Amino acid sequence: MKRKNIYIILAMCLVILSGCLNPGNEKAQNHIAYQSDLTAVQEAVNAYRKDHNGLLPIKNSTEKTPIYKKYPIDFDKLAHYMANPPTNAYEEGGIFQYVLVDVETHPTVKVIDLTLTNKVEEIQMKINNFRAIHHFSPIKNIVMNGVYTIDYQDLGYERPPYVISPYSGKQLGFVIDNRSKVYINYLPDIYEAVKASGKAYQEGKDLRPLLVSKSAFVPVESLPYTLKNGQVTFLLNH
Repeated sequence: MKRKNIYIILAMCLVILSGCLNPGNEKAQNHIAYQSDLTAVQEAVNAYRKDHNGLLPIKNSTEKTPIYKKYPIDFDKLAHYMANPPTNAYEEGGIFQYVLVDVETHPTVKVIDLTLTNKVEEIQMKINNFRAIHHFSPIKNIVMNGVYTIDYQDLGYERPPYVISPYSGKQLGFVIDNRSKVYINYLPDIYEAVKASGKAYQEGKDLRPLLVSKSAFVPVESLPYTLKNGQVTFLLNH
């Protein structure tokens, strides 16, 4: 009996150790946008539109709301069309905000990874505090007129912060504009999307839809990008 108890304790220790050796498993799983969830929400949205003369089940926004945040889904309006929001939705304590894109032509369900927006808000707060004290922005280099890299040492970071791209899994950095507003730099992902498409794009055309069309995620907290002289660059229109 005593030996049996020892085996049980050893087995429990192995389970605990397994969890310790793989601390990212649960976290990584939480970042998956499951197609079954997207499909369920899409079907609910389609049914709502059919019953409400084409109206969309979205929350209010303003003209100044960035395009990929502008049409958040209001799950309260979908209560009669699905039992609950997906478990990974913000409304259920998850990290995804469900939104709509292409609302004028083909309203399509996508998601915002809120861990990305949280990191931008963290850096933005530090920049705002820095500006309040020093009356200038912590600019390191000029990327182009109106876009700058950030001097993170001025903000107290030992290493440059980053987010993990929902498209490529690469580390993405940040830039600021003339108003010291922080954006995620999706340029590596845009470059790869343009390269993969094998197409030529008109100068001045926003290239971010290339990311949206191939993924469940929207490029939240982003500046627009375009091609200029064959190179991907920022498209400043504000």
